[in-house]
Amino acid sequence: MSHRLSRRAALRALGATSAATVAGLPPVANLAAASPLQSLAQIEADQAKKWKGSALGNLYPFIKQQQQKTRQSLAFINRRSKNLEEWKGEARAKVFELLSYRPEPCDPQARILERVDKGDYVRERLTFHTTPEVEVPAYLLIPKRAKFPAPAVVALHDHGGFYYFGKEKIVETENEHPIMTAYRKESYDGLSYPATLARNGYVVIVIDMFYFGERRLILDEDLEQGINDRSKIESEETIKKINIRNGQAECVVLRNIIHSGFTWGGVLVWDDIRTIDYLETRPEVDPHRIACVGLSVGGWRTNFLAGLDARIKAACLAGWMTSFRHLIPRHEVHTVPSGMIPGLMDHLDYPDVGSLTMPNPLMLVHGWQDALFPPEGVKAAFQYLTRCYEAIGKPERLDIFTYDGPHKFPAEAQQRMIEWFARWV
Repeated sequence: MSHRLSRRAALRALGATSAATVAGLPPVANLAAASPLQSLAQIEADQAKKWKGSALGNLYPFIKQQQQKTRQSLAFINRRSKNLEEWKGEARAKVFELLSYRPEPCDPQARILERVDKGDYVRERLTFHTTPEVEVPAYLLIPKRAKFPAPAVVALHDHGGFYYFGKEKIVETENEHPIMTAYRKESYDGLSYPATLARNGYVVIVIDMFYFGERRLILDEDLEQGINDRSKIESEETIKKINIRNGQAECVVLRNIIHSGFTWGGVLVWDDIRTIDYLETRPEVDPHRIACVGLSVGGWRTNFLAGLDARIKAACLAGWMTSFRHLIPRHEVHTVPSGMIPGLMDHLDYPDVGSLTMPNPLMLVHGWQDALFPPEGVKAAFQYLTRCYEAIGKPERLDIFTYDGPHKFPAEAQQRMIEWFARWV
């Protein structure tokens, strides 16, 4: 049996256990008992239902109607601006405004905690500041056989309903927990693609996303029970219980973030932007040759980082690109709190944010058995971005790689990503 606590299973389980208390630790069986997502054929059959089988039920018509009123007023195709940079400046300014979180630049005050020789590269474990108050844990992989300053990649880990670990999902470490090895096997074909990039001459940085890994939610109850403590090896059952509990708490955290006047997405975006700031302080890095890549919510982060920061010269986005307009009905339960930016749809859809990276190269990866996203939404996003790149006369700078498989970043796509960066970075 797979050890993976997939984002899909987690979200379905949370929907079924929404009445559970956040502080409690529900039995791990709750997640295992979650029913699998319906096949695409069943989803299509649900269209005959009164509310199309939507989790929103009788509220669906009202919510869908409001969604359909959004204009995407800043979309590139709608604007057809003759000045690409002028349009990008206006659209980026609007996104930053909606993110409601823009900390001033600060000295990263980096601290290198450990250096491990991995043969082809050196792995550093470090921390750096993204704000004076926020210190972010990270791994930095430095190739041994590279001409310095070398190109760099910001690698962005996924969600997966797995909060206990963050950067370790994609960076291989010694004596790692078996649950992590199994997770990487299912999501990444067992490969640590940051290590592959390092072996190919790239400096690679991976941070813990807010709410994951060393930045995960820890409650007073955890301290009292002596759990949720990564200084010791915890059982798979305990880790799964913590993942379920932290998943249930996401909406509580989101509500309080929004009420406090900022957005979760804003924290993600600015942490990733500040990660580039830190890379620029490293003598091993060529600041003019930086790329980014990520799967799932890492793909969301890639979309926004590449779209909002011109220092990203090429990007690979796996398992995320879709038009939000197609997520309702039937896929609304798969949206994550961290990706919610109030008011965005009236100005830009997700593919519009991706188009902000133009004329820089963008690679999109998607498996047609990925049940987190409606095929029509994915196809609409692909078609839209194709039109955008054709409109600026750079169709070769958009690469779309699809495969007949589930939500993951398969080995074949990882190799294509390596070739994509070799061509453009």
